[in-house]
Amino acid sequence: MKHLRAQIVATGSYVPSRVVPNSELEVSLHTTNEWIRSKIGIKERRYAEPDIGPADLALHAAIQALKTANREARDIDCILFATTTPEYEAPGSGVLLQDKLGCRRIPAFDVHNTSPGFLFALELGDSLIRSGKYECILVAAGEVLSPRLDMTEAGRLMSVIFGDGAGCVLLEATEGPHGILATKLHSDGVHYNKLWCEGPHTYPTMDGPFVFKHAVTSMSLVAKEILIEQGIESNQLTHIIPHQANLRIIETIADQLKIPMAKVKTTIQKYGNTSAASIPITLDETVRAGLVKPNDLILTMSFGSGFSWGAGLIRW
Repeated sequence: MKHLRAQIVATGSYVPSRVVPNSELEVSLHTTNEWIRSKIGIKERRYAEPDIGPADLALHAAIQALKTANREARDIDCILFATTTPEYEAPGSGVLLQDKLGCRRIPAFDVHNTSPGFLFALELGDSLIRSGKYECILVAAGEVLSPRLDMTEAGRLMSVIFGDGAGCVLLEATEGPHGILATKLHSDGVHYNKLWCEGPHTYPTMDGPFVFKHAVTSMSLVAKEILIEQGIESNQLTHIIPHQANLRIIETIADQLKIPMAKVKTTIQKYGNTSAASIPITLDETVRAGLVKPNDLILTMSFGSGFSWGAGLIRW
């Protein structure tokens, strides 16, 4: 009997060309560049142009990944699309991406689980490949958050954080030692309204200190869980790719796990928090910088609304 797992054969990412520095938000949000950089770690973010949706951004990322893997859209068996900001109430962004790629009649569906959505989609893609159902799966994440933010002083806490972007990975079946070694996911709805968007015509809100505390605790614990289950020590890890929510959160988690920040990859400074897209964007930039080598161990973790959180362990 074959023992399959999913291997990441290519990555891709894309961010809009419009750069929005902190200084551009100072007047409307009654904030300062110094406050944003000291509290969150963001210098700038990207905003999509009007009428551009998550599937439009993800198309660029997907084309990049397919080119890297020397594959064509017709090679894809299934599309999993993680997003918090779909273009429409229905259908989802997955079928829109499918149409733009031109790969007809394959299953395409959305994972609507906010920031950890990419990891939830990654686990699903890995499981489908391990089952033998599919051999080539595109796991994409795209977000266009900027039009959904309250760009007044009342929305300052949320609106300084977010940016737009997309990232993806192309999964294929392998019997070798490389690939997705494990994923670990959790959800607990008891605090659902501490970080939420109540309705389609309301703005997202959060209890900042409460979310900060739970994000640090949850991501630290799930990282320890997956390492213990796989028999791996933190000093064996090559790269850490966390959700890019807040640089202070990232630094606190690294400290708790006793991992030097030199191993932790960040893009929050230039892209802000791109929700579900932040992990695949950061992974792609790390790969394209030539920093990821065969046999490298990569730990990734995320936390978001729900609360939901998780971790993934990858052998490159």
